[in-house]
Amino acid sequence: MEKVQAQATILAGGQGTRMRSFTHEPKALLPVHGRPLLAHQLEWLQKAGFEEVFLCLGYRADRVREVFKDGSEYGVSLIYQVEESPRGTAGAVRDLGSAITGDLLVLYGDLIVDFDARSLMRRHAETGAAATLVVRPTDHPEDSDLADVDDDGKISWIGRLNNAPESAGERLGCCAVWVVRPALTEYAPLHAPSDFARDVFPKALASGERLEAHRIESGARDIGTPERYARYCEESA
Repeated sequence: MEKVQAQATILAGGQGTRMRSFTHEPKALLPVHGRPLLAHQLEWLQKAGFEEVFLCLGYRADRVREVFKDGSEYGVSLIYQVEESPRGTAGAVRDLGSAITGDLLVLYGDLIVDFDARSLMRRHAETGAAATLVVRPTDHPEDSDLADVDDDGKISWIGRLNNAPESAGERLGCCAVWVVRPALTEYAPLHAPSDFARDVFPKALASGERLEAHRIESGARDIGTPERYARYCEESA
């Protein structure tokens, strides 16, 4: 497998409060087809050619280290970052600092993914965008981060339905997977929590940065609530 010239990070620093009725383990260890969720994510990245993966952890980080060690069992090198206090999705990536040496694929820790990651990386390289976001049609826009996408795949707006303008282009759901240039993380403050979809991307758009969409029809699924997890397990059994 040809290696990609990029790094990846999995954001798994949340407290897992939505899943406490099911388990007190961190979401990274949620069993999916008899194996931890994080194992599926690491194998997806390894198959796409990623070698170095940052794990941004919080709740029970020691348990994740205990299970995954240095990542060699999954064909990757794991670099751990543990939050002392919640930093938000963008804050956690900003804290990686100079360890980010190029384009960075960002993946939320409660996703099952099996789409073509190499196609995403190619699109990002071809467009020269500051960020490329994976998007898809959503049947639950009321609790999703949304993006307005024009016919050429350029994003003009990102936000929530309750503060959405009149749609300019097709309105799609953000899949919580994206590729960012290192400079984009500077839109996140150094010492305060911040979120990509609610803080960084809107600021970048307002500053004239180019954000592109990479549309998929399937292959990225949020299983971070008991209901969504149970539904996925039932449908994929």
